[in-house]
Amino acid sequence: MARDRNKGRSGGRRAKRNAVEKGKELEDFIEKIAEEHGWRVEKRRKYGDRILDLVISKGGTVFIVQSKNTDQAMPSDVSQTRKDFEEYVRWLLEEKLGLSVVPILVSRSFSDGAKGRARGYGVLLYTVDELESLLAERARAREDD
Repeated sequence: MARDRNKGRSGGRRAKRNAVEKGKELEDFIEKIAEEHGWRVEKRRKYGDRILDLVISKGGTVFIVQSKNTDQAMPSDVSQTRKDFEEYVRWLLEEKLGLSVVPILVSRSFSDGAKGRARGYGVLLYTVDELESLLAERARAREDD
């Protein structure tokens, strides 16, 4: 009985390893065709908190590529691609260009659900008065620089 469970586990590890190998094969293939067409390719590089499969760039265009060497991509793959894109843009703005871009929602008040969602999405919540104070404070700080 225990042997049967272990057999399934090793098969799961083997399947995962095969999926990783298949993924790397697809990344290598994409890299090859991109470079053949004069694109610059960065593979498996960390940007911010995420490791991106491929960043392909040429001129003013950058493609953030999430590759899945499977028969059919799933909704979670789309979500992962969007997160990779968002993290790259955040890294580009903050680390490369030195800009801070902050999402803010302004309203008279906020439901508990809105507060929770805002925490999860990194959105700051301000009333109009709070926003005015923030803007005045930041303006004064810039004048002091």
